[in-house]
Amino acid sequence: MSGITEESIILVISKSNDDDSDAEEDSGEYAKFGRPLSNYNVKICLKNTTTNGQKNKQVGGITGVSVNRQAIGYNGFFEAFDEYSSELEWVGCSLLENKRGRTRLNSLRAAGDDPEFDFFLIESFWIDQDLEDPCVVATFALRKFIYSDVIKGNYSYGTWGVSSIAYALHDFGFSEEDQQDQTFSGTSGKRKRCDGEGCYDEAIPFLRNGFFQDTALLQENPDNCLILVGGVEHFQQSLKSESAVMPALRALRSRLAGRKATGKDAEILSRVELLVDENDQLVQMESLANVSRAMLGNAIYQPPTDKTTAQQLQSLRRDLDNLVREGGSIARSTALHAACEKNSIKVVKLLLEVDPQSVSVKDCLGRTPLMIAAINACGRKSINGINETEVMDHLLSAGARKNDVDNVGLTAYGHLKKRLFINSVHLQYRATLTDLEHKLYPPGGPTTMDFSKGSGGTSGLVDYGPEDEEERRLWGGGDDDGDY
Repeated sequence: MSGITEESIILVISKSNDDDSDAEEDSGEYAKFGRPLSNYNVKICLKNTTTNGQKNKQVGGITGVSVNRQAIGYNGFFEAFDEYSSELEWVGCSLLENKRGRTRLNSLRAAGDDPEFDFFLIESFWIDQDLEDPCVVATFALRKFIYSDVIKGNYSYGTWGVSSIAYALHDFGFSEEDQQDQTFSGTSGKRKRCDGEGCYDEAIPFLRNGFFQDTALLQENPDNCLILVGGVEHFQQSLKSESAVMPALRALRSRLAGRKATGKDAEILSRVELLVDENDQLVQMESLANVSRAMLGNAIYQPPTDKTTAQQLQSLRRDLDNLVREGGSIARSTALHAACEKNSIKVVKLLLEVDPQSVSVKDCLGRTPLMIAAINACGRKSINGINETEVMDHLLSAGARKNDVDNVGLTAYGHLKKRLFINSVHLQYRATLTDLEHKLYPPGGPTTMDFSKGSGGTSGLVDYGPEDEEERRLWGGGDDDGDY
């Protein structure tokens, strides 16, 4: 297989329109632009090879959907994505805005992405692993597909038909057990781990063809580290060597592995999440009941309290002590982040008793427990406004640093301002908000990212305004809580 070249690859491409996609189908204004979504199925074959008597053996395949951004009406993109598939909804809402399908990434805009041209999502990409060098075959096959009429087009004036492409990797975060193995499982079967030349890793063909992982997306959702993107200017560059993309591959693997706790750390996190989720459900039920009684005039509103019992806390403490003795770590598990997210003050106090150092630990996005508390405190509603700051107060008394910044430069104060910017309904409670902001104000003053509320060019995202962000979150594009 060492003599494989791009000319050795044959692509057999078939196209079909998505019959379920009817975004703006009834609008004559957009009818001239064609169907909004089109499906493509590609057979990857090797020239002059045979199988079962048939010439040009199929050794792989590509499936994907092309989004005709000119054929989708104003404010209709997220609806079209949602109707097609959950994957297109996730990736599309993460990368594009709803109004005109414009890119949210400064990197893609700089690389020539434009809503006048199509966006393409590669849904699946597989290569026969029994080949001598599947990584080389995959790299050339992807290159040939990018330069096919589907993507590059056959326009005489040199314009590409597709100006940006995305692909979501399979979840190849390595657990401790995986790292002792020589192979790991993906949705397409066993794949060889790639630590150098000649081995196959799903990301390598994409990295060699100019795709990259945009870290601006990670701040919104850790799972966005699975998304690789590329624009016209990236594809026009020469193929990169395998050795040249190794640093990017190692960084990608590190982010994949760092998204989730493993081993005993995962057990600690699971145990804490189970308890705080149960408590949060009880608290929300009480809060609704209290608000209803107050609105009917039957009682004075009382904020809900933590429902975690002494017996539950004792049981959790025993479990945590055992798991720590067996090698687990409260800090590595980010269990304190989970307790802060659900506003469980009793569990927060318990975790800090077991491991006081966890107060300053950062998660995979660089966020501290104080940042998580700030995000969720200003997102909570009660009849009296925002008044659930007990978790935040306890973290500060335990030594939480207000000057700490996350991976993009936001402090806890910046996260608060960003959420308030989105949840503008709370701005009416000025007295409470002023007090909340004062508690988190960094001694050295807000950062540049704090002032921009985590948006705009400094964050790597195009700033289309708070209404666009709110719309994206409602349609499943992810938010600061890591949900989508």
